[in-house]
Amino acid sequence: VLTSKYATGFGVIGSILGDEHPLNLPNCLYGIGFFLIYLTLDNVSQSGTAITLKFCLSISSLGMSLYLAYILAFVLFDLCIVCISTYAVNIGLAIPAISNYLKLSSEEVKKTS
Repeated sequence: VLTSKYATGFGVIGSILGDEHPLNLPNCLYGIGFFLIYLTLDNVSQSGTAITLKFCLSISSLGMSLYLAYILAFVLFDLCIVCISTYAVNIGLAIPAISNYLKLSSEEVKKTS
């Protein structure tokens, strides 16, 4: 898994921008960045903006998890415990993020009514 073309730039960035492009980083670096941003937002603020950003980050992480799980299972025909664990963590983060966003949305609707 970590030596496949999908281990950097999600297997897409290198194809579009070239393998030597600075954005064609290992996926784990994108994951570290995602989790640092998410944890910072979670610890710094519970404002509407932070809740919305966490919702957007969670939805994007779920999309990337689905994409990478598809690649893992149907392209690489492999099983990666670390990868599957990361998908589970992303789902675990998404559940409260979506719930908080829906609560925020309903509160905003009530305020305008």
